[in-house]
Amino acid sequence: MTKKLLLKNGFIVDGQKNSEIKKGSIIIENEIIQDVIFEDKINQDNYEVIDIEGNYICPGFIDVHSHSDLTIIAYPEAESAISQGVTTVISGNCGFSVCPTNNTISSILTEAKSYGIEDIQWRTVGEYLNFLEKTEIAVNHAYLVGHGQIRAEVVGYSNTKLDYEKLQQMKFEVEKALDEGAIGLSLGLIYIPGRFSDLEELVELAKVVKKKERVVTNHMRSESSALLEAIQESIDISRLSGVNFQISHLKAAGSGRGKALQACEKIREAIDSGINIAADQYPYNASNTGLSQVLPPQYLEGSIEEIIKKISEDPEMVAEEIEKYPHTPWDKIIISEAYNPKLSKYLGMSISEIARDMKLSEARTVIELMRIEEYDLGAIYFLMDQEEVDYIAKQDFVMVASDSAVRNCDTPAFPHPRTFGSFVKFISYYVKERKDISLSDAVFKMTYFPALKFGIKNRGAIKKGFFADLVVFNYQEIEDRATYSNPKSLAKGIVNVFVNGKKAFENGTVICKNGKVLRDFD
Repeated sequence: MTKKLLLKNGFIVDGQKNSEIKKGSIIIENEIIQDVIFEDKINQDNYEVIDIEGNYICPGFIDVHSHSDLTIIAYPEAESAISQGVTTVISGNCGFSVCPTNNTISSILTEAKSYGIEDIQWRTVGEYLNFLEKTEIAVNHAYLVGHGQIRAEVVGYSNTKLDYEKLQQMKFEVEKALDEGAIGLSLGLIYIPGRFSDLEELVELAKVVKKKERVVTNHMRSESSALLEAIQESIDISRLSGVNFQISHLKAAGSGRGKALQACEKIREAIDSGINIAADQYPYNASNTGLSQVLPPQYLEGSIEEIIKKISEDPEMVAEEIEKYPHTPWDKIIISEAYNPKLSKYLGMSISEIARDMKLSEARTVIELMRIEEYDLGAIYFLMDQEEVDYIAKQDFVMVASDSAVRNCDTPAFPHPRTFGSFVKFISYYVKERKDISLSDAVFKMTYFPALKFGIKNRGAIKKGFFADLVVFNYQEIEDRATYSNPKSLAKGIVNVFVNGKKAFENGTVICKNGKVLRDFD
């Protein structure tokens, strides 16, 4: 008979907003929190006891914006996530998902092979989640189906307005994915093919999600010059469909700098008018996306393979067009991910530095990098003001996310430090250093708030009957150590992580893979 587990003498931060931090003990049995006790004396007979005297304990963090669709298979230990206290990740964001797939299988297989995955053993969302259930993973995993992925399956990557028949087909695919376990629909309206969608299409699909009482997330059409218009579009989708809506990685970037206050006021007005909308954010002033985003729009139609073919036909002419198109300064774009061994030496270097090495212009260097990789490369873009990042972080409708993919420390990539640091950084920077946010409210932003928003039942709070996803941390020592120059450093201060009642992380090491695939959250 398995003994109950007693975590005693911890300072309990229960995950609820404005909650009082009190010293107490937690009893766990069969992956469930059986009781939370605030008494000094407990009969410890028949318990396995872990004394966490002096440390804090809170619910496991929920990363609502992850791109771990394939990396959770390649790196099932998910060291980057669990080492900073994340116990649940939500993948399939920004309109990108790895299912459903039939017409797009070659592109997904190309990406999978870059992670050492040689075969795709699924075609539908249900088959993908079934596959994950057979894979031992260290953290819980929930899934959004990508609007861009479904659109690519139905009409390809072309600039096409959906006729009635195609729209009905997309609605069918969205509903099917939700019925098979997807927790919602993600939009990526800055990317191909999502950018070709109009408001009518998006509202009709959102109504399907509303019918199932799930969530729609949105990487907006613009986070820069047209930021306010993009926020209005998000508000309109939610207002016209009634759907629960989430703005992904809210920021004021590039030519949108200076608009954070207006952006937040616009969202606040919508919330006050009764619209169900919130946002998430990573606590850094640099983003990470594909290098292809520096290309002018006329080169972004089609699959990534088609894009590379297009820019390779007359690279000098394309380079001239790139230079004319507004982009982040070349010395502020850092290559973070490339899988061709010929490009390994360029990881962590700026486009300006690589251009000097290649003896090419910066624009020609971009084309050459993509041509050699035969795929898109990951790139870090420094394009935000820290003051605006801080302002957004303090908004009560904003939760925390990493916008990364789970990794292990041995990943060949040179990832954005948010991969290994987002959640601990939020505490060390906004709670301890700046004192902008209380510890209990910071934990709420990372636990119960996302659980409520995304419909994750019985997780995200330390309450009787909830799953025992828990983080034990040393408040004095907690600190993010991942930097842009050394991005794969584990955070300090995370003592233990429990996933579904089992100790899964201790002393900097993953010791158990006890994560679950979360469908429907029943």
